[in-house]
Amino acid sequence: MSDFILELLSEEIPSRMQKQASEYLHREFKQQTEDAGLEFGQIQSFYSMRRLTLIVTNMKSQTAEMTVEKLGPRVDSPDNAINGFLRSNNIKSIDDCDILDDKKGKRYRYIEIVPAKTAITILPQIIEEIIRKFSWPKSMRWGNGNSRWVRPLRNIMAIIYEDNSVNKLKINIEGLLANDFTFGHRFLKNQKIHIKGVSDYFEALTNHLVIADQGQRRELILEQISKIEKKFDISVVKDEKLLEEVSGLVEWPIALYAEFDKKFLNLPDEVLQTSMRSHQKYFSVIEKKTKNLTNKFILISNIQIPDEGNSVILGNQRVLSARLYDAKYFWDRDIDKPLIDNLRLLNSVTYHQKLGSLGLKVERIELIALELERTLGLNLENIPIAAKLIKNDLLSEMVGEFPDLQGIMGSYYAELQGYDEDVCDAIKNHYMPVTPRDETPKKALSFCLSVADKIDTLVSFWSIGETPTGSKDPYALRRAGNGLIRNIIENELDFDFANFIEKILQNSDLLKKQEHKSVRDELINFMNERFRSYILDNKYNVRICDAIFHDDDCVNYYMTLSRIQLFSQFIKTDNGLSLLKALKRINNILDPSLSKNTFGQIDKKIFTSDVENNLYTGVEKLRKKKSKSNDIKEIRKYLNDVSILAEPINDFFENIIVNDEDKNIRANRFFLLNSVIDLTSNIFDISKIEL
Repeated sequence: MSDFILELLSEEIPSRMQKQASEYLHREFKQQTEDAGLEFGQIQSFYSMRRLTLIVTNMKSQTAEMTVEKLGPRVDSPDNAINGFLRSNNIKSIDDCDILDDKKGKRYRYIEIVPAKTAITILPQIIEEIIRKFSWPKSMRWGNGNSRWVRPLRNIMAIIYEDNSVNKLKINIEGLLANDFTFGHRFLKNQKIHIKGVSDYFEALTNHLVIADQGQRRELILEQISKIEKKFDISVVKDEKLLEEVSGLVEWPIALYAEFDKKFLNLPDEVLQTSMRSHQKYFSVIEKKTKNLTNKFILISNIQIPDEGNSVILGNQRVLSARLYDAKYFWDRDIDKPLIDNLRLLNSVTYHQKLGSLGLKVERIELIALELERTLGLNLENIPIAAKLIKNDLLSEMVGEFPDLQGIMGSYYAELQGYDEDVCDAIKNHYMPVTPRDETPKKALSFCLSVADKIDTLVSFWSIGETPTGSKDPYALRRAGNGLIRNIIENELDFDFANFIEKILQNSDLLKKQEHKSVRDELINFMNERFRSYILDNKYNVRICDAIFHDDDCVNYYMTLSRIQLFSQFIKTDNGLSLLKALKRINNILDPSLSKNTFGQIDKKIFTSDVENNLYTGVEKLRKKKSKSNDIKEIRKYLNDVSILAEPINDFFENIIVNDEDKNIRANRFFLLNSVIDLTSNIFDISKIEL
């Protein structure tokens, strides 16, 4: 057994690409070595700002000899087919084949003996292919060659360790030869390091001020931050995404405590945090008692210097101060301008070439929000003014600098200019939710405009034929759909979505009338898929979902989910389970393959048993109670009532032969059983449920 280390050292890899690149390297190496028949114990992958590393342990030194069977054409096949088989498999003569006699007749067969190959001959081919075909979101050529990498590749360490011996692999990428060494920290200890084995790799790099394990770097950063928190009695704002990003920007993390001028605390917290996080990758600090943002921050340095980091701290403080001066300038300029004045300017900003300006989008949002208000029976007098303000901060200087603050800055400006609290909340939250972790707007005006905004986005892009295809979704329409579903469900919006979309399309000037139905149907299908995704993401039973939810003209996502929740609870009860088992017995015998004539008028006169009459009587009583109401309480009571039929259904099957010799009696029994199924058909489809 042997061990193998591969380290690809390059110029700085962007933090956002490191994890994906490491996973790709791991996946491709594993797949190709397995395809080659090379066995190993474990593969571990590591990444940092400059290196991608694979460590393979307990690898066999060679592959096993393999026998490969290649089946050819029938012996009576034309010469062209036989010759093609020989050429494609590099077989010299048909005499090298034997004849296999199977169900398909006599066929030519070639048995190829693939000799064992050593790892030292297999791995160079695999690694060169992986490097040359490496998948990067962005890449570049360097030097005089044609190979591409995210940044110039500087060193390849590829070593097999076996029986205390070191074997370098013969790899050549544009003149860059593989070797048995790597380098330490670029600035602190950039020395050549000869690696003596797997156990030596991490220790040797640590001695040269490189933490190669991304998990270890992350924990080291958290440990240092925790010490600063305890020392200064402060709390650092938790930010997992920033932590992941920062750990990919350093190889020797040093946490430093710094500050900025207190006068900048007059700026909104979101501005301060965005300035620190987005541009400088700093952690914000809050007071433990008040939970207020302070003028402190924590930076993660990649260098360690004798003055305890003071020069690094001062340099970063100066950079942040310049950023905050810019932010204050934008803030002062923006608050001097009435927010409503930007509405006129939105008409000069193109939303989409085929959809016109942002001003037109705002007009559409207002009309949709007003229609939604009427549909839901709300009384929201602030819809017109809120709709006219929700996009206006896009033209502010602050949002121009920090796009992530759209909506947030608008709410601040609106509050300073005396607008109603609900209007400010709507401006701030109408984009929500953006990510699965975001909350949905809770105030009526806010979720009304949020829903309207997302509906307009979907209807508009469907109207011009710009829909998601495969993995491509340039306008984030899936995100809009997911956010719309969450808004509807989490705010308990009880309305027919399909009918609502129909109304919006009828009032739209983006489509011809004859196109309404096709666009409506396509959009509803898309939203139904988003709804099913929501069901799966929230761990609901997909079969119950399919039994309850139908792709029909009446789509009420909130009520559908309520029925799924109700039914999920009902089938866990004794009554519910008994009813389902009884209905499944009926459904099995009503299979179309067994009888095509299951519908018709029931004739009581040809009943042959009290058992039939008892079941019929129970069905008729319940038929009068059957309701198409979506009221969950009514549905729950009705299901409990129907569950009483479980006993007479079972009695029926114990005492009655459905497939009677008399065709009239047989048909009548099918009619009776089908009437039982019909009692619950508007609530669930029993055929979609498995017990």
